[in-house]
Amino acid sequence: MTLLEAPRRTIPAPYRETPQSVLPDGSLPPSLGGMFIEWAESMLVHGEGDLLGEPYRVPEWGKRAAWRIFEYDPNHLVRVGGIVACAYIVARVLIICPKGSAKTEFIAALMLFLLAGPSLPTPDGPVMRRSPNLPVAAGSWDQADKLFGDAAKQMATGTEDAPAPLAPFVECFDTEILLTEGRGKLYRVAAVAGTNDGGLPTAGAADEIHEWDSPRKRRVHLVLFQGMEKRANCLELNITTPDDADPESLLGIMVADGEKIATGEVVDPSFYFLHYGTDPKRKITAEDGSIDPDLLHEALCDATPADWLSDDDLRRRADSLIRKKYPIHEIRRYWLGAFARGGGHWLPEGAWEARVAGGAPPKGTQVVLGFDGSYKRDSTALVGCTLDGHLFVIGAWERPDDAGPNWKVPRSDVKRVVAEAMERYEVLELCPDPPGWADEIEQWEAAYGEVVVEFPTNQTARMQPACSRFYAAVAGGDEEDAGMPLTHDGDLRLARHLRNAVTKTVRGGDVITKESTDSPRKIDIGIAAIVAFDRACWHALNEPEPGGYAVAVYR
Repeated sequence: MTLLEAPRRTIPAPYRETPQSVLPDGSLPPSLGGMFIEWAESMLVHGEGDLLGEPYRVPEWGKRAAWRIFEYDPNHLVRVGGIVACAYIVARVLIICPKGSAKTEFIAALMLFLLAGPSLPTPDGPVMRRSPNLPVAAGSWDQADKLFGDAAKQMATGTEDAPAPLAPFVECFDTEILLTEGRGKLYRVAAVAGTNDGGLPTAGAADEIHEWDSPRKRRVHLVLFQGMEKRANCLELNITTPDDADPESLLGIMVADGEKIATGEVVDPSFYFLHYGTDPKRKITAEDGSIDPDLLHEALCDATPADWLSDDDLRRRADSLIRKKYPIHEIRRYWLGAFARGGGHWLPEGAWEARVAGGAPPKGTQVVLGFDGSYKRDSTALVGCTLDGHLFVIGAWERPDDAGPNWKVPRSDVKRVVAEAMERYEVLELCPDPPGWADEIEQWEAAYGEVVVEFPTNQTARMQPACSRFYAAVAGGDEEDAGMPLTHDGDLRLARHLRNAVTKTVRGGDVITKESTDSPRKIDIGIAAIVAFDRACWHALNEPEPGGYAVAVYR
């Protein structure tokens, strides 16, 4: 019995999936999913790997996805060139799977079907599309080569000894696959290279979206797929393993859309979202903090859609991950399909997000202002905190990822925002971190007097208790340690900077710091928030007799 003939494991239900589409008359829509499966398994072979050259078999989870992706409405007709076609229901796809799910091969098979298969539904049956334009993209050249060369190209051509059935119908080159008859091409793109022209694609595939982690790469994604608005029956296909739960990443924004549709908060049948994995908080550790082999094995069984892997295979995988001492967050992301932050990050997952409560306070509110400034490399931030512990971002100036070497923080803009905040609120303290802003601090002291109180964040004797107080307030620790409750305005920039922070142990406890001195992940807005909260707690706990505070108040 060969591997392909071995009994298949029953795959788990998806962790998340958008609801089944329904036509206006209440019936389920027809699909070309079955046609895709039949075509792919008769025309393609497996690409690079242990099954190289073997007839391609669509994984069970892929069959489920293909059926949904290729659903169409037989009563909604659109003109595609000179062809009257039935409209696809789905226009955008996001599939999230753990490693080892054969997802790159699956997306390559989809794209080859869209190039050379009967992928256009019409009232008279499916036909090939005229002049398909199909970019297949990844975040790096290596990943783009894996998707295009190791998967699509190999699956279409096969080997010298055993050519694929599709081979006579395509011509394969280093960066593109062309149809031998008629117009149509499938071509490789790497987001890292950038692009100013996405052409007029009929469909496009983006692999490992979690690696598209810069504004430049996000723009490539936009440029690649915005041309679809000019053509009918187009498909945007995105597939990936999870990232570190950054809600502002390209993947994070897509997942937020998909989650809202999956839970019924938003109705949008044009977006198909399929996520195989486990809950990120699922317990896989023993009481001593070590990974429990049995709990990890159970989690792998519930997360892994690869039906060719037996329970024994997954048991061996669990033992291997433990033996090789993979970090828990990497196991959760890559093997359990869960969004998880790396080890060493400061705040517990979900704790910060649970404390959103309104925006900026009204004019005249008593506040403390925390200021953390930089000159060129890092960010500059002004954060306010009320005396009942509500944080709100007043201003933040972040160095753009694509900034040139001459970029500097716009100091005049910073000074203007500080002056406006001093005018708007009853400021009990303006607490700047001194380095790099000595001239401005002198000007503020001259204008606002004793309200300006420097807070050197590089002094652990000041910063460590401030960090401990902030952590206790966010994580729900001892109220006496926290000083007072903490809420915030939900600013995504502040959330990102806190998420970027890692811990460094010093005498007395932990302080937060960057991952490394040259890391692009900034924490300055978080530092300003910690300073503002710490000093607001001090004022709340040291409220004077009626008649005023011990410091001068600028009005």
